[in-house]
Amino acid sequence: MRLGPFIQARDDMDEVFERFFGGGPSGVRSNGYDVPTDVFHTKEALMIRMDLPGVDPDKVEVTVQENVLVINGSRPFPYEGEDIRWVRRGTFYGDFTQRVVLGKGLKLDAIKAAYDSGVLELTIPYAEEVQPRKIAIDITSQPKQLSGN
Repeated sequence: MRLGPFIQARDDMDEVFERFFGGGPSGVRSNGYDVPTDVFHTKEALMIRMDLPGVDPDKVEVTVQENVLVINGSRPFPYEGEDIRWVRRGTFYGDFTQRVVLGKGLKLDAIKAAYDSGVLELTIPYAEEVQPRKIAIDITSQPKQLSGN
């Protein structure tokens, strides 16, 4: 039995729910413009990269409260005047808010933000308690003795 059509149907339904309710498996939610955002893990940290071409870094604000990261910003339209007639509009201008729900085990007080060539990159290191820890193995050469009842 082929599952292709069923998987596609589920993907379509997930997209409908994301559009209606906001958010999705990645925990990214937005108000207004949906900023292209990548969320991924490395060995040391959770990484968030947002494409913000044409956005002045001074117009971007990043805050964190409890386990929600909030990115607010604005991208102004570079032309003024009432005589502008759109032929096609494929780029967003105006205010945006992007929320990323963060999981547990992150050092929220150690978040680093960098902005380079229109890309905002946030690095959120893992807390020590979630870092993998090697367990030492005791090696004995003595045979085990069973005690009888």
